[in-house]
Amino acid sequence: MLKSAFAPLLAAILLASPVPARESPEGWSFGKPVAPRQLIEYSSFGCGHCGLFAREAGPAIAAAVRAGRLRFDLRPFLIFPQDRPAAVLARCVAPARRFAFYEAVMADQDRIKSMLAAADADDTARGRLYAAELKGPEAHADAVARTVGLDRIAVAHGLASTKIAACLGNAVHHAWVDEADLKARAAGITGTPTFVLGGRRLPASLTPATLKAALAR
Repeated sequence: MLKSAFAPLLAAILLASPVPARESPEGWSFGKPVAPRQLIEYSSFGCGHCGLFAREAGPAIAAAVRAGRLRFDLRPFLIFPQDRPAAVLARCVAPARRFAFYEAVMADQDRIKSMLAAADADDTARGRLYAAELKGPEAHADAVARTVGLDRIAVAHGLASTKIAACLGNAVHHAWVDEADLKARAAGITGTPTFVLGGRRLPASLTPATLKAALAR
């Protein structure tokens, strides 16, 4: 999977912006609420194509956010096992570190994917994950996070190690992730990345180049 060059750019912009990041039932919003244009991205923490758009279209998105021309909304969409624990942990790190955490997870996609594959190939590890899944989403999220090291990434971004279990076991966080995912699916989203610009869903044939062109109009 491709690593993201976009996340660090946007993270720096958002931390310097006088307009704070905001959270809604759909996801996270960055930039001025009254910006003349809105770009929504439905994204998965494990989505390689999201990384492609991030790398190639990210600077244009970041420049528009910085200039106040664009509000960027990032909406989580559950596809991969790491998506739920990553989204839950993102809610637990400090808001100012949220995009830095997203950046780190996106940059670590290859290692996370390989660790999930290794766990699936190992009878003991696979059994542990399956047993956790049977206990419910909170237990499974905790098991996946610790298997692939998402807990360590969260700690590196300011979340106390003593709070990891409470974070991943918090039903309120899981309910928020479920609601965001359900709202995306109710809107007809079936995969990532899906972009909506100015209220119009961009076609599946979209490329980073055509997204940049649309933002430049």
